[in-house]
Amino acid sequence: MQLAKPRLPAFSLSGLLDHFIPPEMRVNTEAHRRARMFMLSHVFGPILGNTIPLYLVVTGISRDYRAVVFFLSILAFWAYPFALRATGRYQLLAFLSVQNLIFCVLWACYSYGGVSSPFLPWLLIFPLLAFLYLPPVGWVRNLLLVQIFGSSGMFLARCFSGEPMPAVELKDFQVIGMISMASVAIYFAMMSLYFAKMFHEQREFTRELNSLVSTSDNLRNLTAAANQASTAKADFVAGMSHELRTPLNAIIGYSQLLLEEADDENDEATVKDLSHVHKAGSDLLRLIDDILSYSRIEAGKMPIHATLGSCADHLGAWLDDLAPSIGGYQVEVAGGDGLNRSVLLDWTATGSAVRHLVSGIASQDGKGRLALGCEGGPDNSIRFTFVDMTEEGVARPIVIIREMFEHGDDTSPTKYGGTGIEIALAYKFAELLGGTIASTTLDNGRPATVLTLPEHSVPNQQPLAA
Repeated sequence: MQLAKPRLPAFSLSGLLDHFIPPEMRVNTEAHRRARMFMLSHVFGPILGNTIPLYLVVTGISRDYRAVVFFLSILAFWAYPFALRATGRYQLLAFLSVQNLIFCVLWACYSYGGVSSPFLPWLLIFPLLAFLYLPPVGWVRNLLLVQIFGSSGMFLARCFSGEPMPAVELKDFQVIGMISMASVAIYFAMMSLYFAKMFHEQREFTRELNSLVSTSDNLRNLTAAANQASTAKADFVAGMSHELRTPLNAIIGYSQLLLEEADDENDEATVKDLSHVHKAGSDLLRLIDDILSYSRIEAGKMPIHATLGSCADHLGAWLDDLAPSIGGYQVEVAGGDGLNRSVLLDWTATGSAVRHLVSGIASQDGKGRLALGCEGGPDNSIRFTFVDMTEEGVARPIVIIREMFEHGDDTSPTKYGGTGIEIALAYKFAELLGGTIASTTLDNGRPATVLTLPEHSVPNQQPLAA
């Protein structure tokens, strides 16, 4: 098989320039833009500038110290990117760089023709660099502008002072003059195009940033509206639950009285009808209580009261409370080393989690038996293990429902008497206590569901409001 050749990384001008820019400058958009302009002029500027002294030497116009100083002063610009990467002193290096350019240009003008020098147009670059390199305000920029105009004024004063200057034949500089003008034009064009590119990128960045800010504001408003709606829903559910309890309690109470009266009169038909009414009212009241508990947990309004106790102290009462709601479903206590372990827990909420989980498991099929074990876990935690089995003793998996009325099929979970939210409510109680409900497989290969609850470190711990 032929191995693929490794692909070389694509060249990126921005990546090359950013290599020399300190990280602390790259996080500021304006500083990053100025540093890139500084890097661009120092990487490509000496290439354009050194064509002039090289031409002077190659053509024989000037092969003395003047050309050497000219060449070295231009070559020195390549040292600034490395100095910036090593020191990070951007403003100082920008100031020194402009001083270097002032010396380079004025030296060339002084050595080759004075005010008639073909290199005089390079003076226009000074204020451009001051504009591109430094912020619009600040003492460094003001000092640099003073230095630029002061150096130019001193040069002009020297030219018109009447003192002799180095002798040159200006006719020999006709070609180099055109090269000089072309270099200036190329340099201006290069800097202008790159500045326009960066300005466009900055404008796009600003537009995207404004869009993100607008989206963030919308999300913040939507989140506030969602929280307000959640609070309103919780208040509505709690209020309606209390409002519904009163007539339901009356229906259950009157049906109980009528049921006892019909039973005394041996009216079997009436007893059967009233039993349905009484059971339906009780189931509806239990459903309202479940919805209210679910809503209170979601709203963070259900406190935790941790007390010291053990599973053995409460398990019998929990199973007695379950008997009317699970019908003929059998629950067997499988034991475990956690039954008699003293643990600091909210045993009321723990009982609610266990009862609703058992009731939800029973409502999924309606027939069978459940093995309930209680084991001790690490850090004094408690692990309740639920193994659901058919009447023949075959273990079967338990569907874990985490949200209210969430079902994977169209089968109603209430056909065997369940409310349809028992397992979801058990999951909410487990979360309230800092625990989890998860499916697992035991060592014997049986599928099981495990309710794990950690011990609370402080009695009567209050949860934070959601």
